Order: sequence, then C-alpha cells, then structure tokens
Amino acid sequence: MPVEKRDLAHYPFLPEAQGVLASRGIKVSGLSGSKIGCSYLDRAAERVITALDGKTIYPESEDDVVSDIITYVLARVLASASKDKRTMDRLCKMEAHRVVFYLNSEENVLLKKRVYEELEVMTGDGSLPVIRYVELASRVRDAKWRLINREVGNGRVSVSSGEMDILVEERIRTILSSGLPLGIPDSMAREYLPWSDKILAAMQERTLAEFGAIDESAYPPCIQALISAASAGVNLTHSGRFSMTAFLRSVGMNNEQIAGIFARSPDYNPDMTNYQVDHILTNEYTTPSCATMLTHGICVNKDRLCESVSHPLTYYRSKKKEFEWEKMRKADEEAMKKAKQASEENPDAGSPGP
Repeated sequence: MPVEKRDLAHYPFLPEAQGVLASRGIKVSGLSGSKIGCSYLDRAAERVITALDGKTIYPESEDDVVSDIITYVLARVLASASKDKRTMDRLCKMEAHRVVFYLNSEENVLLKKRVYEELEVMTGDGSLPVIRYVELASRVRDAKWRLINREVGNGRVSVSSGEMDILVEERIRTILSSGLPLGIPDSMAREYLPWSDKILAAMQERTLAEFGAIDESAYPPCIQALISAASAGVNLTHSGRFSMTAFLRSVGMNNEQIAGIFARSPDYNPDMTNYQVDHILTNEYTTPSCATMLTHGICVNKDRLCESVSHPLTYYRSKKKEFEWEKMRKADEEAMKKAKQASEENPDAGSPGP
C-alpha cells in the first residue's frame, strides 16, 4: 500500500522513508557544508537530547516532513558517533514510545497492519502465542511478566491492551537498538564531532545533575566488594561483572574508566576486558536491585544504610548526601571555632566605643 509522507514521519523506519531521502538527493554525509544541512544536524542533536531528558515524544514539525525523517536518521548517526550506550538506549526508548503513540491513534487500519508486519509483531486478540510472548517479554524485568505468573491456555498467553502496548514498545526498542551503533566512517565522525560532542556534554551534565561527581567512598558495600575482588584478580561471575559494570556506568564512568577497574587485576587482559565491558553495556540496561543482588549472592557486608534502601543507586545517592551534610556540619563547626578563637584573642573587638 502507498504510504503518505506524513505517515513516514511517524514511522521513519519504514523502507519508503529512505526512498524519500534518496529522491531528494539527501545523504547523511557532507551535510555540515550547507546551511540547511547544519539545521538538520542541529535538530537531530535536539532529538537525541530530548531523549536524554527522559521525554517520550519528540515533537514533529508542522510543515517539513522531510526534516522529521532526516533528523530521525541523523539522530541515530549522532548517537552512534557519541559511542555512548546510554545515549543510544534512551534514543531508542523514546523513538519506540513515539511509534506506539502514533499506532494507538492511527485510524488507517491498513497502514497500522503494515507497520506491525514491518515490525514482525502480530498482536492477536488479547493473547499471544507462548513463544512470541516469551520473546517479547524477556527483557521486561517486572516479575509479573514471567510466564509462571501469566494466564496460559491453548498455547497462548492472555495480554491486556495496556500490556500489549508495553510489549510492542519493547519489540520496537529492541529492533531499533539492534541496529546501533551504526558503522560510522572516521571522516563522518570527524565532520559531525561538534554535534556528537554536544550530545555527550548533555549526557554528562544530566549524569552529574543526577549523581554529582563520582565518589568511590559512597559506593555500596556490594560494589566495593566487587571492585576489591576484581582488583585482586578474582574471576567474577557474569552477574558480578554485570552488576559492577552497570553501576559504574550509571554513576558516570565511561568505558575506559570501567576497564581501568579491571586493569587493577594482576592478570589483566585488555582485549578480553574491553570485550566483556562492551558486551555488558551493549546488552544490559540498569543496575540490579538489592533483591536481585541478594538472589545472586552479591549482597555482602550490609551496613546500616543498606537496611533502608532497595537499590544500590539509592544507597549511592543517600551516602553522598550524608557526606555532604557531614562536610557542611564540619565547616560550620570550624567557622564557629574560628569566631570563638578570634573573640577570645580580642575580647573588645565587638564592644561599642566610648
């Protein structure tokens, strides 16, 4: 069926979208040499930064459909050029939510069917085949999605309309993520460096705003134990490597800094370490909860603060606040001590004159 240009702005992953760009002679390289090309890059960077801000819908332009399509493509290029896994994840999450938003309001039944076919998602009638359900729900971490907790009959799993939206969104996010990072030629990466640097700066700013400067002394006991074990050359389990790597990435460490933790080991293998770190960051998404850490035998050396939190990142935030309050308290005490000392050394300094 023919697809309108505005529809392609809603579903820019459809093959016809690439045809629109090709018919206009628009290529993803060399755009920085023209005013219109720079405007496309500016909007693409804004599209990625919108995703970094946690927004779920990137607003479309009212009259420039081609711009909406090219900025989708360029956003994926710039996210890939940034080489930042979280940036790519957040972009894919926003784009997936955007597609589901348009699908839910789509009145063209044939177009909707076409999009679902392109995504290889057959939603069925309130249920999904078990195999398809497991495939779609495998990365949704809430316990309610586990097959053992679902209503299953005649080889199908019952799914509400709201749940179906979540599964379709996860399917779209997985498809979009599987294509990233794109293979960016060095020449293109250099050309688009101002825009990819802008995105990285935005990512760093938001990480710092959320967690502040990295402070190893505020790491929860479980993470400190994993770091100590890695430094001592212990071969951590997958859950241990994943938990430590995901946590360090969440608090703002980059790939090289995380690999540096493993480099403390006496039998450090840089190639293997880089492969493992990249694999974890590419395929996993968030730091496990304390309950999950306990299940995998990683919850160790619990202290007072551990009893009041349910996630390692919550521990980290709380510990940093404790340190900040303690620093302020000591600064106040030091100021009072100096004031008292000055008063004792010159008792008449504060007295009025005759």
